[in-house]
Amino acid sequence: MQQDDSKMEASELHHDNSPLILVADDSQDVLTMLTDILTQHSYKVHPAGSGRAVLESLATEVPDLILLDVSMPDMDGYEVCHLLKSDEHRCRIPVIFISGLDDTTDKIKGFLAGGVDYITKPFKIAEVLARVRTHISLSHLQKQLEGQNIQLQQEIAERERAEEELKKHKNLLEETVTKRTAELRNTNEDLQREIAERERMEVALEETNCKLHSLVYEYGMRNQRISFFNQMSEQLQACSSLKETYPVIHKFTQKLIPAAAGALFMLDHTQNSIETVASWGKALAGKSKFIPRDCYALQKKKMHVTVDSRPDLHCPHLCSVSGKSSLCVPLLAQREVLGMLHLQLQPFSGSPFSEPGYEDRSEEFNAETKQVAVTVGDHLSLALSNIKLRDTLKQQATRDPLTGLFNRRYMEETLVRELHRAERHGIPLGIIMVDIDHFRRFNNNFGHEAGDLVLKELGKFLQNNIRKEDVACRYGGEEFTLILPGAALDITQKRAEALRRTAQHMQLYFNDQLLDSISLSFGVAIFPDHGVTGEAVLQAADVALYSAKHTGRNRVAVAGTTNTIYVVEPLAQQLN
Repeated sequence: MQQDDSKMEASELHHDNSPLILVADDSQDVLTMLTDILTQHSYKVHPAGSGRAVLESLATEVPDLILLDVSMPDMDGYEVCHLLKSDEHRCRIPVIFISGLDDTTDKIKGFLAGGVDYITKPFKIAEVLARVRTHISLSHLQKQLEGQNIQLQQEIAERERAEEELKKHKNLLEETVTKRTAELRNTNEDLQREIAERERMEVALEETNCKLHSLVYEYGMRNQRISFFNQMSEQLQACSSLKETYPVIHKFTQKLIPAAAGALFMLDHTQNSIETVASWGKALAGKSKFIPRDCYALQKKKMHVTVDSRPDLHCPHLCSVSGKSSLCVPLLAQREVLGMLHLQLQPFSGSPFSEPGYEDRSEEFNAETKQVAVTVGDHLSLALSNIKLRDTLKQQATRDPLTGLFNRRYMEETLVRELHRAERHGIPLGIIMVDIDHFRRFNNNFGHEAGDLVLKELGKFLQNNIRKEDVACRYGGEEFTLILPGAALDITQKRAEALRRTAQHMQLYFNDQLLDSISLSFGVAIFPDHGVTGEAVLQAADVALYSAKHTGRNRVAVAGTTNTIYVVEPLAQQLN
């Protein structure tokens, strides 16, 4: 019985630490389903059936995330979001709209209201959970950055107080010297003893002043480093790609660790290699490209220092470097390797922090430099992981995860843009609808994994056999759409026929087993001959595709050249 109570207490404690999600929807079924699913994935859920219930709930507790329906009886989701964003205490709460409204204007309206994402009903549970996890993680990262900034400001204030205290001590010492000197001048007795005492006091004062000067210099250097860290963080946050960060890293790492030459290495996942993307200082010894296991820091996932007196500690990528020490700092995000910061001590030649008598001529990295290197690595890891996360989110918003082609949403946006360009310049725009013949056979005969392999390989095939200006998209299921800017009808038809012939020679293996050969059916239409809107041209190409499948498959049909048959369901899906 006591053991059961302990388990219940542990479960309640875990639940208390779970993120709180406020779910608002006027449909009790949707509300119940989202509540159950999120609760099963260790989230705390507060359900609300109306917009006013959302505002009342926010008056008593602050959730980590809000899932908000658009269409609600008393107050729609857009108005609720506007009110939330106008409250300075609640405006940072991320809002994800969940709605059955699938129009682009509705989505834009949601983002203008302050929403961070928009999910269309009927939704997929995995998609909802993935987006919930992503935005909660982003919210937590933002809070962590704000906390770090507050901590840095506190450290600056503390250092300023320490400097003031040092000034007081200096003034006290000066007062002591003045008092002692006056006493010596007014005392004639025991003159030799007083002179000796004064000499000893002068020596002590000189040592104290030297120490004081050293402390003041040290605090000044630390303050300057904090300023460099702040500037580096601001500029890294402004970067939109990894390549933009390299000059920033090159610039500030030299300022923060001027006594060392260095290089930034980044991981290339495709080749499983670490390669130099930026370097500074004198020429570095060692390889510019190597595999991760050649660096002990990447193996241990913590800083590794190489000393000349210990050749057994040399990383293999250093090629038995001799001379002063070097160190490697891994750049990690969630224990995953992003890259590596490498530093090598170089002969002293002055630095922004140098003062007479304070040159660091050590043959090894001191503790302070090591700590600075680790701090630089932490800043770089956070900045680079944020940029990679933004790139990933951008890819997920425009790319189909299975085939790597653009998704339907991107296709619709691109089609509108290309139609405007074609109309403005008076040129045609070709549309090709592509469907895999008898696709269900792959799933039935070899399993759905084999079907996914076929879709993935066909995506690569289409991408490798179109022009750079053409756009290949996954329309849905086993159906694909090709947008060919400037292509007339005859050219579009020839391109489709070439793709059809080439696709028949594809050989795909699944689990060392050769799959059935692939054949494709094509529907061809062009703007403006077969429609003056994107929807009309797509419909014409879809009707032609249906005709190609209806008349035997493995062929190309052109809109307007065959007897078209209109049905209620999507045409190409009925004859798979």
